[in-house]
Amino acid sequence: MGKEEVMIVTGGLLTESILPFIKKSAIVIGVDRGAEWLIIHGIVPDYIVGDFDSVDTSFFEKVKTQYADRIHQSPAEKDETDTELAVQLALTLNIKRITLLGGIGTRLDHVIANIHVLLQAAEKNVEAVMIGGNNRIQILLPGQRKIIDKSKYTYVSLIPFSDQVEGLTISGFKYPLQNAVMKLGIPYGISNELVEEKGTILILKGILLIIESKD
Repeated sequence: MGKEEVMIVTGGLLTESILPFIKKSAIVIGVDRGAEWLIIHGIVPDYIVGDFDSVDTSFFEKVKTQYADRIHQSPAEKDETDTELAVQLALTLNIKRITLLGGIGTRLDHVIANIHVLLQAAEKNVEAVMIGGNNRIQILLPGQRKIIDKSKYTYVSLIPFSDQVEGLTISGFKYPLQNAVMKLGIPYGISNELVEEKGTILILKGILLIIESKD
């Protein structure tokens, strides 16, 4: 049986706290500086993707010598981000889940772009989650049901990612909802909390952003 999960490590905020999330049973894709970080920490990615404009030149030359067959190099000037190219590669690998690590950093534009990339995966029926620092971010599409477990995350915020979200039903939370409507620009779903061991989130129409936060 082939591997069903891809771990993508990109070049945002990278700390050793993300190392435990990298599963040995998964395909690993290192993106630009994320690939360099992985190799320094003793993990050789199955695929190395990017334009490598943020990687030390001498290090990249060494990587090209040792792992030439794993490298998917793109031009620096292009329409797609390196992370988007990595997700597009992952979607060709017949997998069921993508975990994006290092995608939440100091560049807010890149963070927002990475959320849009999660949507690309979700629209291909691939579960996608972005984990970094204090947050875990997921996309929910119509008819999907998301189960949220009590974990190290304190708050769960629900934000519309389309003009309108309809049929929003959540249970197991401090502030439950039944067949509710959320409109873009009216963020009333911030900082909910689980009151049971598991919470359920369901929508019938639209696109919903789920953000779990530690503080």
